[in-house]
Amino acid sequence: MNRSTRRQFLKSSGAVIATAIFPAWGCDGNEVRFKSMPTGPDMDVMDMDMEEMSVEEMADMLPLPPITSNARHYLQSINGKNYDPKIAANSWRLAVDGLVDQPLTGLTYADITALPMQRQVLTMQCIGNWIGGPLVGNAEWGGTPLSNVLDMAGIRSEAIRVKFYSDSSDGYTTSIPLERALRDEVILAWEMNGEPLPSKHGFPLRLINPGHYGQKMPKWITRIELIDEEYLGYWESKPENKPFKWSDEAVATVNSRIDAPLSVWDDVKDPANGGVSVVLQTLRGVEGSPFIIHGIAMAGERTVESVRVSTNGGRAWHEAQITTQRLPNIWVTWAYEWKLPASGEYEIVAWATDSEGDSQPRTDAGADLYDGRTGWHRVKVKVASRAG
Repeated sequence: MNRSTRRQFLKSSGAVIATAIFPAWGCDGNEVRFKSMPTGPDMDVMDMDMEEMSVEEMADMLPLPPITSNARHYLQSINGKNYDPKIAANSWRLAVDGLVDQPLTGLTYADITALPMQRQVLTMQCIGNWIGGPLVGNAEWGGTPLSNVLDMAGIRSEAIRVKFYSDSSDGYTTSIPLERALRDEVILAWEMNGEPLPSKHGFPLRLINPGHYGQKMPKWITRIELIDEEYLGYWESKPENKPFKWSDEAVATVNSRIDAPLSVWDDVKDPANGGVSVVLQTLRGVEGSPFIIHGIAMAGERTVESVRVSTNGGRAWHEAQITTQRLPNIWVTWAYEWKLPASGEYEIVAWATDSEGDSQPRTDAGADLYDGRTGWHRVKVKVASRAG
């Protein structure tokens, strides 16, 4: 590859990355009108020999995935609006008991926050999120490994699971295997994006359990118990007042979402689209104009290997460009340049594959078990194009 080709590659890559984050269109209601596509930054300063770079090194040049602010990160609570606990740090206490050598009954906020701290970025998704839904966010969490606290109490050999109690109005509980609880990346977090954990996100303490849905990351923790039996918590045990039971494993798997064109939801349910109906958006512009279809994808503890995009309902597929670094437990952004076609209706579909070769299923089974909605995300649009 000669120098001019390298520069063109870098410029074109920059253009796609830029438009993936800042789409090249304006929106008026449900109508999208095209503007000129950005040409990308001049990246000649990155004067390097591409022949000497590995694929991995080239991937490292991509920006890190975007962080969701605390204010915009999704919230999900079984307490109902305005009924989440409001806990003062100076009065909160944490108990660690059950099958331990030395029960801890009065750990204070100061005790917990004095423990060795680590920070890690995690994309969290609600297990009940619908296909293409908004209940997902990417934040940096700060806290101490759960194992530090368990070691303080001393783990007895009979223990096989760790049970968490939440200070919520309904007595929320859940549990995870002890083997899982002892992993370094499973932390008790008191910080979110460099700030004290917001009340609605679980202040003063919540569990961060990478590779799993938010159901297995309880908030407002007041008690941790080591037990010698399997335990199904609030969601997993299927009380009579809920139509579904929820997966106890709750392992996050490969998933993707289309962010542009927008999914405009209405109140009419459509089982074929994950239970959510969409209002058709109209794209207007010169036929052949570029439109950047883009979105996010995630794969739990694996990484996203590829994202494919179809503009005809899944009959033909095109490789999208991954526009941020591929990292375990963190979403990627992706983009595909679509040339505005002739006027008509089109169905855009996204389909992701993870680093182990597992791909999203075409549709979800629809069984009475909530285990994450991972079917193809579909967005229908109207195109009203004109000659250039």
